[in-house]
Amino acid sequence: MKTYQIENDEVRIEFIARGGCLTKMINKKTDTNYLIHYADLDEYQTNPYFLGATIGRNAGRTSPPFYTNAAGEKVELDCNEGKLHLHGGQNGLHFQEWKVERLHGSAYELNFVDTASPYENMQFRLVYRLEKNRFRIEMYGKANVPTICNLTNHAFFNLNTDKTTIETHQLKTAEARLQLIDSEFVPTKGYVDFGDGEPSYAPFNFNSRAEVGKAFQLGTELSEICAGGIDLAYCFKEPDDIEMAKIELTDDTETNQLVIRSNQEACVIYTANKITAPTPINSGRHMTKYQGITFEMQRKPNYVHEAMEYLTDDYYTFTEYEIL
Repeated sequence: MKTYQIENDEVRIEFIARGGCLTKMINKKTDTNYLIHYADLDEYQTNPYFLGATIGRNAGRTSPPFYTNAAGEKVELDCNEGKLHLHGGQNGLHFQEWKVERLHGSAYELNFVDTASPYENMQFRLVYRLEKNRFRIEMYGKANVPTICNLTNHAFFNLNTDKTTIETHQLKTAEARLQLIDSEFVPTKGYVDFGDGEPSYAPFNFNSRAEVGKAFQLGTELSEICAGGIDLAYCFKEPDDIEMAKIELTDDTETNQLVIRSNQEACVIYTANKITAPTPINSGRHMTKYQGITFEMQRKPNYVHEAMEYLTDDYYTFTEYEIL
């Protein structure tokens, strides 16, 4: 499986065409790969943990698994997690072979035309661009008729050089509300404003910098639903401020830091709580619970059943990772 690289004096990015998956994000200053990746590239054929993958057509869980199209017709979606449609279903973008072309020394373009999913046909273009210590992903979608489009990247981060778990990483989010989920992991129309002072939700509050592990194994109902970790959407109060750091993550020793900016309205934070197989990852280590943390910048999960306007024929989003 071919690996593509973008590199300068500060950062090296590596990715593959399968799912446009990111495999390495190396801070050259500290010689640290910020990403969790499979030790064997063949694992990306199935990619059970969505490592580094482009996710779509609709990121997250869609329940009930349908939407109403522009003609007012009900479009049934396939179920690939119980009765739920997860991350675009059985034919999601993470399984597709993207056509890769180099734009210039610091950027690649990836293209794919989706004609086989339950959704209306749509043409996609990704641009991976590196400038100094900032890696930027731009996602474009064009369709002849309005359709569903909600894309993200599912990179798992671990800033520790030895890749011990991320429990003692320090995390800060931009000011956000928490979207609640039900026992089937389905996002609801219920939201938590941390300023309201409900104590059972306080450990999930990262509006101020705090240790990620403070939200682990709480014994509360929400913690049990999240399998003892974090698996929740943080809905930003100022999503349109694209210069604002939406996410700030620092390793145990404050040697490595990651800052994420995006024009998306929400971020699903997931801390690898549901690991079912000891898959070999970086340097032969096995994937374990809390091995990495992913920040899925996207529209609010299950927005197709909440938002008034949920169809588009011209999609654009960006996410930028500053490697410090």
